[in-house]
Amino acid sequence: MTQLKHSILYLIVSCILFLGMSYFVSVNKELVFCSANSAWISNDFLLSCFTGIFASFMVLIATEVYKFFQMKRSMEQWLFIQMTTIFGQLHIAETSIQNLLSSRESVPTNLLYYLSNTIKQLTPGMRAFDYNPLFKTKNAKAMIKIIQRLHSAQLSNWESLANDCIYLEIAIGTDKINEHLKGVLTPVITFASPNTNRTLVTLQKEIQHIKSQVTINITELNAACNDRFHWSEVESQISSLSTIDTSLEGFWTRWDKTKSAQVIQ
Repeated sequence: MTQLKHSILYLIVSCILFLGMSYFVSVNKELVFCSANSAWISNDFLLSCFTGIFASFMVLIATEVYKFFQMKRSMEQWLFIQMTTIFGQLHIAETSIQNLLSSRESVPTNLLYYLSNTIKQLTPGMRAFDYNPLFKTKNAKAMIKIIQRLHSAQLSNWESLANDCIYLEIAIGTDKINEHLKGVLTPVITFASPNTNRTLVTLQKEIQHIKSQVTINITELNAACNDRFHWSEVESQISSLSTIDTSLEGFWTRWDKTKSAQVIQ
């Protein structure tokens, strides 16, 4: 986006230059400041060249400006999609942990796999996000503020959460080893298991903190784009998402349902 902005500025300066030269030649035709007429060149020839180049630059400027604003809209939509994707995974992870608080179900080691993987895939592109508007309007300043927050600390915090998710698997493994040492051959690790409990509580707080950051960013982004993305509706749809069953039984159940649907069709 910055490169395209520089191209537009270069075209504008060149356009103004050739406009000035065209104006000078047209005035020179009337007042004859300097004689440009000869057997090979004339004021009319120079005027035709300069005005033709000026008109060409005008067409290029119009084309590049249109391309710039199309790119601007696309980049705003891209950023919205990335953050809503992360928000969705944060919501699912938070809901999954809350469900485990009130149950005796086994805690799966891959509970936070989708969250961790999503953040690791999306944050590099967000770090390279190049948003540089032509005019510093109120909405443009709001967008720049969001991007500055992302680059200053938030993306690092999100990547830290993605790396911290591995500690859940370590905690579950540690609790299993402790149970084996107590003579339990097939231990079931639940939220009540000490290491798993402490790790899940810590990760839950981290998830809630980052979720609030993402929510603020998306809300401000949507406002800066004049509610183009209808965030309130999208948020309600995401909030209604059910948790992901990452167990082997859950996989078999989904497979059976898919197979049954194909048979019906």
